[in-house]
Amino acid sequence: MTVTVTTAKSGRINIFTDGEYRFTVPSDVWYSFPFHDGDAITEDDLSAIKTAGNFRLAYESAMRMLGLRAHSEKELERKLKAKYGDVETEAAIEKCKKYGFIDDSSFAREFARELSERKNYAPARIKNELRMRGVSSDDIENAISELDAPDDGIFRALRKLRLPPEPNEKEKARAYRRLLAMGYSYSEIAKAMKSTDFEC
Repeated sequence: MTVTVTTAKSGRINIFTDGEYRFTVPSDVWYSFPFHDGDAITEDDLSAIKTAGNFRLAYESAMRMLGLRAHSEKELERKLKAKYGDVETEAAIEKCKKYGFIDDSSFAREFARELSERKNYAPARIKNELRMRGVSSDDIENAISELDAPDDGIFRALRKLRLPPEPNEKEKARAYRRLLAMGYSYSEIAKAMKSTDFEC
C-alpha cells in the first residue's frame, strides 16, 4: 500500500494509506522514519510510527499535567491510560521518572504538608488521600512523620469554623460533621472542643 501525508493546522502530520486516513503524529516523529509521501509502506511500519507518535503525545500530556501540579506515579498512569495504550503510557512514565519529574517520596511529603497546613486535614485523612493516589505505605508513613505538629490541625480547623464562645447543639453538630470529614475521630473532636474557648 502507498502512504500519503498532509500537514495539519497544528503542524502535525496526517497519515493516509491508499487515500484512507489512518492517524496523526507529531511532525518530528514522522520525519524520524525513512518514509516519504508516496512511498510503499507495510502495516508493521505504520504500527511502529503510530506507537512512536502515541509515546510522544503521552509524554507531552504527562508533562502538561506535571506542569500544573505534582502527581504520584499511579495517579499520572491512570490519567494517561485513559487516553493512551499501556506501552505508550509505561514508556512516558519511565521517561518522566528518568528525568526526576516523578518522585513518589517527594510528592507524598509535599502533598501531606499541603493538606495539613492549608486544609487542616487529620493524619488519617491525609493517609487516605495518599493511598487513593497509589502512594506506597512506606512513603505515606515517612510523609506523615515529617509533618510539623499535625495534631494542631484540629485546633486551626476549629478556629476557622468561628464558633461562638458557647456554641449550641446545632453549632456543635455542624462542627463535628466538618471535622469528621477532615479525618478526625469523635474522641479527638470531643477533646478539642472541650479545651477550646472559641473566642476567635
